[in-house]
Amino acid sequence: MSLKFNSIVDPGQEVVSQIAALDGDNPFATAEYLAVRKRLGAEGCVFVLTSDGAPVAGCLAFMTRGRMNSRIEITSLPVLPDSRLFWDGLFEFCKDQGISVLSTHTFGSTETSIAELSNRVALRRRSEYRLDLTQPDLWHVLNRRHQRLIKRAIKAGLQVRGSDDGTAREMHLQLANLSLDRRRGRGEVIDSQITAADVDAFLECGAGSIVQAVIGEQVYATMLVARSENGAYAQSSGTSTEGRDLGASHFLFYEVARRMKAEGARVFNLGGASEGSVGLEQFKLGLGAERIELESAEFYMGSPLKKFATGAISLLKGLSFPI
Repeated sequence: MSLKFNSIVDPGQEVVSQIAALDGDNPFATAEYLAVRKRLGAEGCVFVLTSDGAPVAGCLAFMTRGRMNSRIEITSLPVLPDSRLFWDGLFEFCKDQGISVLSTHTFGSTETSIAELSNRVALRRRSEYRLDLTQPDLWHVLNRRHQRLIKRAIKAGLQVRGSDDGTAREMHLQLANLSLDRRRGRGEVIDSQITAADVDAFLECGAGSIVQAVIGEQVYATMLVARSENGAYAQSSGTSTEGRDLGASHFLFYEVARRMKAEGARVFNLGGASEGSVGLEQFKLGLGAERIELESAEFYMGSPLKKFATGAISLLKGLSFPI
């Protein structure tokens, strides 16, 4: 198989559809996600390996230009049949475009494929947790503690409600950022916030929806679910203090998994966890998910003078979306 690297700036619908078809489980390879990032100010790109003109591996990427540095972010690296060809082509594109910072992420990816090169300036190991929705019974893959907490939530009267109105968005922001603050309080390094612009972009571009665990009008847990043809991703989520006591988060994740399965999704990615996030890892494993070990990396390709002038560049600043 003779492979060729291709780069496309501002790709058309046909090209983006081809990329999405290569990984139907991945919400970060869709036209809707491209629309999200364009709305938030990035220019869309596609990097693809082709064989006889047909795409065999590829991803979306997002380019932004600043006063000191221009950046490309890849949200979700693909499985690569020829890693060297891909990285050589990618670095050549960055050189041609005057890109100084390349951020490569593995949100929704299934394996790590990040090059170890001299211009790599940061590396972060992380994990994601994929729940196989093709299993016949999602209840029996839960551990006993999760089953007990979900039963508690049901007994308390919690119900699932989907809503994208202003109140639902406001509560999502409040509870999602409250949960991030809790994680920071446990010593996790999290330098991002969930913003109204992020949430609005996902909802209004059709890339995701909000689902919440409620009793009446009271919201106890919330999740923004990103979707693709065959997959779902817990893009951001949060739980109130009262909701934690009720098992609201356990209930909501389980109910979302059941709904996604009923809609024909094959994979529900429960999101990631950084090294040392023991409690978060145990929560996601307890739902029956498989742990996938991944990496994120950043490369600096600007001049030493520019690097000095900008000071300590924001290494692995990454995306504020999939936390």
